[in-house]
Amino acid sequence: MEEDLNNLTPQTEAPSIVSSFEELDVPQAVVENLILKHLAAYPKSDVLQLARLLGIVTHLIEELLADLRKKALVEVFQPAAQSIFSESAKSHVRYALSEQGLSQAEVAFKKDAYIGPVPVSLSSYNKMVEAQDLRANLITRPDVEKALDDVYGANRLVPVLGPAINSGRALLLYGHAGTGKSFVAARILNALHTSVYVPHAVFAAGNIIKVFSEQHHKPIDSTHNREVISLKSHYDKRWVLCERPNVQVGGELTMDMLEVNHSEHNRIWIAPLQMIANNGILVIDDLGRQPMPVATLLNRWIVPMEYNYDHLSLPNGQQITIPFVLTMAFSTNLNPQKIADPAFLRRLGYKIQFQPLIESDYLNLWSDLSKEKELSLTPNTLETLLSLHSLHKVGYFPCLPKDILGISYDIIQFEQIAPEVDSTILQRAWDLYFTADEQGESVL
Repeated sequence: MEEDLNNLTPQTEAPSIVSSFEELDVPQAVVENLILKHLAAYPKSDVLQLARLLGIVTHLIEELLADLRKKALVEVFQPAAQSIFSESAKSHVRYALSEQGLSQAEVAFKKDAYIGPVPVSLSSYNKMVEAQDLRANLITRPDVEKALDDVYGANRLVPVLGPAINSGRALLLYGHAGTGKSFVAARILNALHTSVYVPHAVFAAGNIIKVFSEQHHKPIDSTHNREVISLKSHYDKRWVLCERPNVQVGGELTMDMLEVNHSEHNRIWIAPLQMIANNGILVIDDLGRQPMPVATLLNRWIVPMEYNYDHLSLPNGQQITIPFVLTMAFSTNLNPQKIADPAFLRRLGYKIQFQPLIESDYLNLWSDLSKEKELSLTPNTLETLLSLHSLHKVGYFPCLPKDILGISYDIIQFEQIAPEVDSTILQRAWDLYFTADEQGESVL
């Protein structure tokens, strides 16, 4: 189910557009360096273009450009045959870097390669995250039922997931692979019906930390990036109105992804996963498959989960404190007792077991997915399916219909036969999906 974005309501008031450097709460030198870097990347830009790129109002940019001109770092390109005092000329004045400005921009890039909107201050970020705490608005049974209305077997999950979301405590989702743990975790946010403001970047203790992630954040305001800025109808363009973040990471997780880090290629400091996931959900999938010991990973979260704040080390050796306001979910196919310390398991407020579907839900899922793929099932197909499950002692896992029907479709396309899954096609798809040892057969 795709959430209707029109029904997502911002949980807090929009950040108002700042009109002074005092309200900006970021050193002017930081903004000057950003202007230099933008002019290096986009030569001969006008004030409106710079306003769009930097996300701040034009008169602040004009003040900074005047200072940069006095320092001989910026040159002005005036339209020909027009007076510099005419209104039409002002709208076409373009700015570029002088030789000295190019040199200064190069120094700025070496120090910090971030190029984008002006960052928000750490205090502004912290206030916004706390105002958007997902625990502020309690959800009810109808909310969760609607969020999981396309999840087969949801009737068994609703009574436990609802209280878990409202608690704000960490969750442990465990059960056999293919039982829908990650799928359901992604649906949890749909019960909240609220959107949140995410900053492009945060300025903290002398560093710009990039927070907005194209991979993890989904903007929902198509009018936000229009060039014309109206103080009444727009909000601070350094923020983006998004769906609540849904960050999922599995066996590829390393400890440095949980700290302020940077790319060796572009030297941009990137927010850790938990900062990117603030006001949303962070799912640690495949717990126990990561390269570091589970105890090391779990110990990283003891203080944040207990006190709802996190300490981050910055590249210059300083530390900052940020809110830890998100739903933390650990998902595993392994036995929790064998991978986690009992003391840590007690800290996880909710331990939710995912089980195979009951037979009726499983068959309904097969029927619905076959219709979506425009495949018909012969009368004896489902009978054969149930006998295969019984013979090989395979549970009714919700991942199987999609996967096996996908293989069946590929076989039908290859053979160029009617779009119908009969017992023969099903058996072929089943044998291709499961390995011989999974089916209890001897392996050479």
